[in-house]
Amino acid sequence: MTDKNVIEKAGALALKIHENHTRLSGEGYYWHLHRVAELLEENNVNDPEILAGAYLHHILDSKKYSKDDLKKDFSPEIAEIVFEYARISGNEISSIDPKNYNESIIVQTYLNLIKNPKTLIIRLADKVDNIRSAYVLPKENARRVAEKAMYLYSPICQLLGIHRFVVELENEAFKILNPGEYYSIEAYLKKKMPEMESVLEDTAEFIRDILGEKGIPAKLDYRIKHIYSIYRKAQKYRETKNYKGLNQIYDIAAMRVLVDSVEQCYMTEDILKQAWSVVPNERDDYIMHPKPSGYRSIHNTFAVSPTMNLEIQIKTREMHEENEFGIASHTFYKTGEQLKKSFQTSPNWLADISFIKNKGELRIDQFKKYVYVFTPKGDIKQLARGATPVDFAYSIHKDLGNACVGVTVNGDFQKLSYELKDGDRVEIKTLKHKKLPSPDWLDFVKTRKGREEIRKALRKDSERKELS
Repeated sequence: MTDKNVIEKAGALALKIHENHTRLSGEGYYWHLHRVAELLEENNVNDPEILAGAYLHHILDSKKYSKDDLKKDFSPEIAEIVFEYARISGNEISSIDPKNYNESIIVQTYLNLIKNPKTLIIRLADKVDNIRSAYVLPKENARRVAEKAMYLYSPICQLLGIHRFVVELENEAFKILNPGEYYSIEAYLKKKMPEMESVLEDTAEFIRDILGEKGIPAKLDYRIKHIYSIYRKAQKYRETKNYKGLNQIYDIAAMRVLVDSVEQCYMTEDILKQAWSVVPNERDDYIMHPKPSGYRSIHNTFAVSPTMNLEIQIKTREMHEENEFGIASHTFYKTGEQLKKSFQTSPNWLADISFIKNKGELRIDQFKKYVYVFTPKGDIKQLARGATPVDFAYSIHKDLGNACVGVTVNGDFQKLSYELKDGDRVEIKTLKHKKLPSPDWLDFVKTRKGREEIRKALRKDSERKELS
């Protein structure tokens, strides 16, 4: 079966299975799946397994279609993408409280859930499509969707360098979470747009001419920075300067200059330095020092007019193609034997792009020391690595630990001595009248709190018996 046929087969099956399924907006569920696949294609994702998975990622939600059906109808690779998607959907973080938000723990915990990068990229595209229509949800539901888009999925996209997804997730989430600021900035941009576009067009024409004279062929385009990015910049001004309004923020536009070679990148920067003064402390050389996502470019900010500072990004055409979809562009979708081999030998493929390592916010060994698991409500618990369900129970409350008689992990019954793994969803089973732990638990509990609570309960019971 050709790649095209596999994708068409997946689309046709999704249309059939989800024929009578609708979203809260009233639209047929199939159209969401179709848009996710389209969004991936628009971003140059042409891997047939990913595109088929995009159509099938909710197929197991239906009682009409089973895991066995999926194994029979599609390749093991596609089936595994869908199985993993269903697993991470079941282990979803229920909500994020921005006031008590630890970006490092939440993002890395989520990444630790995912073994296949193809599943992750479908998940991110799914969230982009979801945030586009979140406004139809009840207010509280929309707020939860927006907070997860802003504080979970956008940081992951930033880590992977998927700038297009970052812009949409942040803007749409910001519109829900802070509509007053959003529409205020939008109105300001509409008012300033004619003036800014005039300066940008004149600047682009000048750069083309001056580089042409030096024999450097260049492709130019420009954009206004997205609304949430402007808001963040305004917040920095509020914290550090005598902020008087958006008029103070001059560098709210960016221009991209694409040339043929690294040498021409530096030549172009030198030419522009001769034409305009440079804004101090705004230069970044991501060619010499690439971002963790692999992003490469020279960024410098120039005073191109009395009312406008302009960030100019200088890069080669090849860098631009890689930058557009970050790590995804040159890791997720190449199908060379070497890449396949690396995925097979390194199932924890995200270790090389560790969020913690790249952000520098926690020690690199932080996530070797702890295990991160979910409560039934979707909250994250941090426990010592090697912890068991008994440790989990006592981390919530001593009474839950003492009354514990069993546990399900990801819906399956496990022994109380089971060693918890990252991303496990843990539900403790109790008996109402059980008040004492088993002494045998001391043989396998890992955490100090667990051991102390067990010994305390046993000691109290022993003292009670002596008195009676």
